[in-house]
Amino acid sequence: MIENAFFESILDNIQNAVYVLDDKGNYVFVNSAYVQMLNMSKSELLNFNVKQFVETNQINISVSDIVYRERRRVVMFQDVYDTQQYGRGNFRHLIISTPIFDERGEVKNIVAVSRPLDSINDDYNEASMNSIVAKFSKKADSLSALWDSSIIAESPAMRKVLELATNIADAESTVLISGESGTGKEVVAQYIHAQSERSEKPLVVINCASLPETLLEAELFGYEKGAFTGAASGGKPGLFECADGGTLFLDEINSLPLDLQGKLLRAIETKMVQRVGSTKSRQIDFRLLVATNERLDTLVAERRFRIDLYYRINVIHIRIPPLRERQEDIIPMTMHFMKIYCKKNNKHKTFSEQTLESMLEYPWPGNVRELKNFVERSVVMSFGEIIEAQNIQAITADGITTGGSYGVDDHVLIKDKPQYIYEHMLNSGISLEQYLEECEYAYVKYALQTHKTSYAAAQALGTSQTSIMRRKKKFGL
Repeated sequence: MIENAFFESILDNIQNAVYVLDDKGNYVFVNSAYVQMLNMSKSELLNFNVKQFVETNQINISVSDIVYRERRRVVMFQDVYDTQQYGRGNFRHLIISTPIFDERGEVKNIVAVSRPLDSINDDYNEASMNSIVAKFSKKADSLSALWDSSIIAESPAMRKVLELATNIADAESTVLISGESGTGKEVVAQYIHAQSERSEKPLVVINCASLPETLLEAELFGYEKGAFTGAASGGKPGLFECADGGTLFLDEINSLPLDLQGKLLRAIETKMVQRVGSTKSRQIDFRLLVATNERLDTLVAERRFRIDLYYRINVIHIRIPPLRERQEDIIPMTMHFMKIYCKKNNKHKTFSEQTLESMLEYPWPGNVRELKNFVERSVVMSFGEIIEAQNIQAITADGITTGGSYGVDDHVLIKDKPQYIYEHMLNSGISLEQYLEECEYAYVKYALQTHKTSYAAAQALGTSQTSIMRRKKKFGL
């Protein structure tokens, strides 16, 4: 038994699972991480022999037996299987088992370090990220990315955005959020609302470009019974009314038709709205946030946006920089999305350092949305646990790697993959069925995202809507 409390305390406070065996395989020490990993008490383990795990079919091979027999250090993966007695599910871990010899050269003890595979991947991700950030930054600051918040703000540019958003959250002033598509304007709007005194009330979001012009007025201002053909029998409150006491966020306000811009200006200035088909106005208490992916001053000069509305909404302006201007955020975002999609798809994946470096060099014209989709595709469609750039060249966005992207000649791309990719797949034990299923998943998902409806996706893919619906259920799309 290890009696030195100082060293025992040190071993109990490290994340690695550590255990020590005597010359017969009996446990003489286990640290807290090992106890938690096996879900057995320390007293139980100290009365246990490692060979009993083989007898109870929890493991199919004993690493310690190899060390005793061959009298050398052994590093290998070991699968631990579920049993009724210990029931922790099946998991794979890495064991580094080292012999300690006595004066006669016999194995006196074995000291072993055990690591669950998912924790190894997490450490690899963290090490890769720190390595890349250290290379990328002149000053390797501590990584304080807000992974558990709504905004990842590691770059100075995004920290300024976050600071400004925090400072103006409790103001009642209208905020104009500008930025390219995919930069996260809605996320910033959600953050402002969440930090404001209106956070207990609703945040009502409408994309002005997503609704037909004929429906937009009714959605914004509501309508009365019989206001138009197809109107609900009891009428319907508009989004202004739904935002009463809270916040109204109008995304892509640059798409708002000119005739509605005047009505919006009146609603902002008077805080009064009038439903379609009504002669009465209603007082509404709301805070307005708007976003645009075009320069409104340019639209004003082109007479596509009212100048009076422009000055009315441009009270506080927050510009969200594109991803190419805040490269310090790319790696933290990548790791954040990686955790999400690995958990969602029950996979353990990591990006290689070379791939991360390539991602830093890529301009990301689709910004955060493109990065997020890229990480999801990589997790779902790559083979092996470490994602190398050359192994995902057929599924990446244009420009990240050579090899192109899906297009008209996809059958050629699939047919003529470089030999090393097939070799990697075979060495990783990827079956033909697995490969075809992952291709099917990605293709159907892309068709649904592109064509919006299952009927349109089925037409594009040359199959039936029933077939698409069956695959949507199968893949959880």
